[in-house]
Amino acid sequence: MSLLPYPLLVSDVDGTLLGAGNRISSENKRSIARFREHGGIFTLATGRTYMEAKRFIDELRLDVPVILCNGALLFDPASGHLSPVATLPADMIRQLAANALERLSCPKDLIIYGIDVIYITQLRPSTEAALAAEKTEDLKVVSLPSFNDLPDVPYLKLVVIADPQEMHQVIAWSDTLTAFPIDATLSYDNYFEILPRGMSKGAAAAKLMERLGMEPKQLAAIGDHCNDLDMLKLAGLGAAVGNAHPEVLKQADVIVARHDEHAVSHLIEHHLLSTASEKTAK
Repeated sequence: MSLLPYPLLVSDVDGTLLGAGNRISSENKRSIARFREHGGIFTLATGRTYMEAKRFIDELRLDVPVILCNGALLFDPASGHLSPVATLPADMIRQLAANALERLSCPKDLIIYGIDVIYITQLRPSTEAALAAEKTEDLKVVSLPSFNDLPDVPYLKLVVIADPQEMHQVIAWSDTLTAFPIDATLSYDNYFEILPRGMSKGAAAAKLMERLGMEPKQLAAIGDHCNDLDMLKLAGLGAAVGNAHPEVLKQADVIVARHDEHAVSHLIEHHLLSTASEKTAK
C-alpha cells in the first residue's frame, strides 16, 4: 500500500515537464521514477495530440491513460487505444474556421486537429517553423487549399495562433460564438483553443480518477497556463511552476521551480516524497 499523500501525479507537458530544447530533464525523469518506485502513479495531461505526445509517453514508459487535446482525447498505453471523449462535427469546424478567418483582423494561423491528423492551410513562417520543429514520423500534417476542403470526419479542436498582444481580440471573438456548443481556453500566450463543450483537463482527470478508483484528494497536479486551472482546482495539491501564468500562480497551493529548472522534480522531492518519508518516520 502506498504511503504517498498524493499517489496520483498528473503533469502538464509544455511549459511544465519540458525544459530546454523541449526535452524532459534527467532530474525530472529520475524523480518520476522514484515517485513510481514508492507506489505513485504518474501520467500526463496535455493539449498535444497523441502524435505530438507519443515520444514523451514512450520515453517515460507510461502505463496509465494519458489526457490529450486538453481532455478531448484519452490514450491508454496498455491497449494502445485512443478514445475520443467528445468531438466537433465537420460542418461545425468548417463554420468556426470560416468565422475566425472573416472576423479576426489580426495576423493569425488556424490549425485543426482530427483524431490522428492535423490540418492546416498556408501558415506564417513563424508558425511553420514551430510546427516543423515538432514534426516527427508519427505527426501527420495535411495541407489544404481551404478549410472548406476538410473531410467529413470528427474533429477534436481548432487552435488559433496569434501574437500574445493580439490575443485579447481572439478572446473577444470567442465570446461571440454563443451559438456553438464549445468551450475555449488560452493554452499558451499565443495559442487559443476551441474545444467541444465540457472538455478540459480537469474533467478528463476526474474520469481518470474514477477509472483508477481514486478521489480528488489523492491527486497532485502541476501546470503553467490557463488550460491547467480546472485540473489544479480539482487536485488535492495543485502546483504551479515558478514562471506560470499569473492566474495559475494565484490559484496554486504550492509554487515550485521554473519549468526549465526541473519543476516536476522539485514538486516530487519537496512536496510528495518528503511528506511520505515523514509519514513513514512516524
